[in-house]
Amino acid sequence: MSSLRWASRPLRSLAPALARRPRVASARGRRANAAAFTLTLLGALATCWALISTGRALGALVAQGSPTPFLLQALAAAGAAGACQAACQMIARSSASAEEAHLRRLGLTHLLALGPARATDLRTGATVSLLADGVERIALYRQTFLAPTAAAAAAPLAGLALLALAADHVTAAVLAGAVIAVPAVIAVAHMAMRSPSSESRRARSRLAAEYLDAIQGLTTLTLARAARLTRERLSEAGQDNRRAVMSLLAGNQLVILITDGLFSLLVITMAAGLALHRLGTGAIGPGDALAIVLVSYALLEPLHHVGAFFYVGMGGMANQRALRRLLSRPLAGTAPTGQEMTESGPAPEEDSAESMSESGMPDEPDAPDAAPPTCPRAEVLLESVEATWEPEGPAVVQEVDLRVEHGEHVAVIGPSGSGKSTLVALLSGDLLPASGAVRVAGTELTAATQDTVRAASALVSQSTWLFTGTIADNLLLARPGATHDQMWQALESANLDREVALMPQGLDTPVGEAGMGLSGGQAQRLSLARAVLADRPLLLLDEPTSQVDLASEAAIVEAVERLSGTRTIVTVSHRAGALSRADRTVRVSQGRVTEEAS
Repeated sequence: MSSLRWASRPLRSLAPALARRPRVASARGRRANAAAFTLTLLGALATCWALISTGRALGALVAQGSPTPFLLQALAAAGAAGACQAACQMIARSSASAEEAHLRRLGLTHLLALGPARATDLRTGATVSLLADGVERIALYRQTFLAPTAAAAAAPLAGLALLALAADHVTAAVLAGAVIAVPAVIAVAHMAMRSPSSESRRARSRLAAEYLDAIQGLTTLTLARAARLTRERLSEAGQDNRRAVMSLLAGNQLVILITDGLFSLLVITMAAGLALHRLGTGAIGPGDALAIVLVSYALLEPLHHVGAFFYVGMGGMANQRALRRLLSRPLAGTAPTGQEMTESGPAPEEDSAESMSESGMPDEPDAPDAAPPTCPRAEVLLESVEATWEPEGPAVVQEVDLRVEHGEHVAVIGPSGSGKSTLVALLSGDLLPASGAVRVAGTELTAATQDTVRAASALVSQSTWLFTGTIADNLLLARPGATHDQMWQALESANLDREVALMPQGLDTPVGEAGMGLSGGQAQRLSLARAVLADRPLLLLDEPTSQVDLASEAAIVEAVERLSGTRTIVTVSHRAGALSRADRTVRVSQGRVTEEAS
C-alpha cells in the first residue's frame, strides 16, 4: 500500500492499517537503528562545527589574528565526527547480519507453522529466493538505509541550527527552506520507483522458481525431450529479470542525478550567494562567510548517502512487502492480522512440535531424554466429517464416519482423486475439517489442538526425503537423543538392520541428498525406521510401497505387520500386497468412505 494511498485515507483508518502489518524488525534491530540515527546526527553536528571552526580559522588569518584556538576546535570536532561515523558503520553492518538471521528465522518458522495445507500456492523457488537473497536485501535496507535516510532529514536541520547560533541565523533560515525540500523529493522518487522495484523483485522470484523447478525435474525434462523448451523459457525469464534490473538501476541513476546535480548545485550556489551578500552588508565577517560556504558541503553528505544506497532501499522495500505478505498468511485459529508475530519471532505457542513429515521427522527436535507423547488411546474417530482445501472450494470428502480402534491396522483404498490424501491430511492434523469432528488419540482436531494431534502421528509417504549426512543423522532427526541400541531396534523393526550391518560403516554410512547411495526400498524402510524411532502411537502410511520392487515391498509389509498391535496403523495404497495383512479395509470413492466386505 503506497504512501499516496495512505495519505488519502482518513486518519481514523490509518491506525488499523498499520496494526495489520506484520512486524518484521527485531527489538535488537530497532535499537541498532536508533543508535545509528543518533550517531549519524552527532557526527553531522561535529562535522558542521569542524567546518565552522575551519572557516573562522581562515577568517582569523585574513584578519591577521591567531587561528590556533579555532584549528584545535576543528581537529577535535573532526575526530569526534570520524569516531561517530566509524561506530555507526560498525553498528549498521553487525546489526544487518543479526537482522538477516532473525528475518530468515521469522519467515521459515512461519512457513513451518503454516504447514502444507495453507502454503500450497507458494512456489518453492520463489520462497527460497525470498528467504535467501530477499532477506539479505531487507536486512541491508533496514539497517544501512533507514537510519541514514532519516538522518538526511534531521542532520541538515540540526547543522543549520548550529550555524544559526554560531554564524548567521538569516542565512541558516533561507538554506533550511531548500533542505526541507530534499526529503519530499526523495519520497516522491521512492513512490515513482516503486513499480520498477516491485517488477524487479517479481522477475527475480519468477526466475528463481523456474530455475529450481527445472533443476528438480531435470531427469523428467530430459526423458520427455523438453530440455530445449525449458532452456528457452529460462532464457526468457532471465531476460525479463535483466530488463527489470536495468530499469531499476536507471531509476537509481536518475535519483543520483537529481540529488547530486540539482540539490548540490542549488544548495552550494545559494550558500555562496548568501554569504557574499551578508558579508557585503557587514552583517557577518569573513570567517562566518567562509563557515557558511563550508557548511553547505556538509548539508549534502546525507544526500550522497541516500543516492549511493537508493538501489539498496528500493530492493529492500520490495522484498519487505513480499515478506510481510508471507507473514500475513493466517495460522490455524488466528485472524489474518499479522499480530501473531512477536518482536523476536513467532509467539512461543507456535514453536511447538509440528506433525511428522513424510519421512517421519518432527519439525522441532525433542529433548534428548524426552518421552514419547502421552496419548491415552491411539484410536481414530471421524464423525460426519467434511473437508476442503479452499475456504470456498468444493468438499473433497463429505459425510465421513470412520472409527479405528487402538492397535488396529486399517487399509484405505480407492481411485486416484477420490480423497485418500485428504483423509490422511485430516488424520495427521495438517488439514482442519470444514464440519464434523476428527478425534485422534482422544483429542478432537481444532485450531487450538492441532499441534497435539500432529504430535500423535508419524507419516511415511510415497516420496521419501532423506537428508545429506549419515544413516544415523537421518534417524536422529526423529529423536535427537536416541541411543545406538534404539536406532538399531528401529532399523530391525523396519527390516533394514541386516543390510545396514553389512555396510562397512554401519550407522555412519553416508547418505546423499534425497537418499542417493541407497536403493529405493532401503530409503523407504529408513523412512519407516525413522517414524518408528519417533515412537508415535499413530502410524500413517501413504503409498509406502508404490515406488519399490516386489522384494522391498515384501520387506516393508513384513515390517508393518511386526508393528501391528503396538500402535494404530492406517495404510493407503493401490497395491494389494501392501494391504494383505490389514485387519480391515475401507474404500474412499467420490469423497465418501465405506466399509469393504471381508
